[in-house]
Formats: sequence, C-alpha cells, structure tokens
Amino acid sequence: MSTQRALPRLFCIAALTLLGACVQQPQQQQPATPPAGQPQAPATAPQDQQAAEFERIRQQAMRGNLDSQYQLGSLYFVGKPQKDLKQAEYWWKQAADKGHSQSAFSLAFLYTGRADPAFADQRAMHKYLNQASAAGNAMAQHVLGSMYAQGAEGLKRDPYQARALFQSACDKQYAPSCEALKKLQAN
Repeated sequence: MSTQRALPRLFCIAALTLLGACVQQPQQQQPATPPAGQPQAPATAPQDQQAAEFERIRQQAMRGNLDSQYQLGSLYFVGKPQKDLKQAEYWWKQAADKGHSQSAFSLAFLYTGRADPAFADQRAMHKYLNQASAAGNAMAQHVLGSMYAQGAEGLKRDPYQARALFQSACDKQYAPSCEALKKLQAN
C-alpha cells in the first residue's frame, strides 16, 4: 500500500474507534421475569431506555467524569440523539484538557476536518495528537509515527521519530505499529 493512501486509512480506523466508544456504553440488565401470579412492571420502550442512558451519561459528564465526557462527545459525534460536532468538540475538550487520552485522540481526528471541513485545524490536530501520544495512546502513537514516516499533515519527515513512536505502540501490542516497524527496519 502506498504511503499516500495509508494515512487516510489510519484516520478511518480512528473514526471506527470513536464509533466503538458509543457501543461500549454500559448496558443495563433487564430484571428477571417475576414469578407467576405477581404483577409485571410495564415494559419500557427502547427509546425511553436510550434517553435515560443518554441523560445518565450527560449528568455524569456535567459532574466532571472524564469517561462520561468522552462518551457524551462520542454520542454527539455519531448522532445519538442528534449529530452535533460542536457538542462533541466541547465534551472531548473538557476531558482532553484534564488528561483523557482517548478524548485528545478524538479531537485530533475532528481537527483533521474529515468529519466536517469547518473543523479543520492542523495546529490543534497536532496538539491533541501529541497529547494522546505522550499519554501512551498506542493508536495516537501509530498515527503520529505514520505522519513522521511520510512527512505528512505538516510534519517534517523524521524516520527516527517515526521509529520511536512505532516502537512505543508496538510495545503495547498494537499490531499495525509492529508491522510498520518491520517495514522501517527493512528499508
């Protein structure tokens, strides 16, 4: 695969990771069916359950829970209950600015402008990608390593920096970085 096509694919992987964050919301267990002869509680509509779950996450986010801030931003990013990239940006910033690496990585993706060109901000993208990488986020290390390997997204080509980032991500068992490291060593 050419290096020109590799970077957009990495950002697609990042987008899928964001979607995965929304799926990872804790699921509420359904109560067991009451024994025969006892009254049954009325069934709750799925939309009511989703609204209640969204409200629970929103309340926790407002209280400063970093994981909930990340989840709330991710929900707004994917359109649950509605797509609102300004809200996604707001909640991810709340968490990222307090050290939440996945929120920083999500902001870096948002600032590529791939979800909406109005959000393209290369300087902010570098800031949050570096923050996530420095915090040990293997996917961020891999993406940043790829940028250095290719001299892409405004970064000067630096194979030594690329190798160090790939090695760090590979040490965390991030397979794409291990493969990239092998390719770098072959050259």
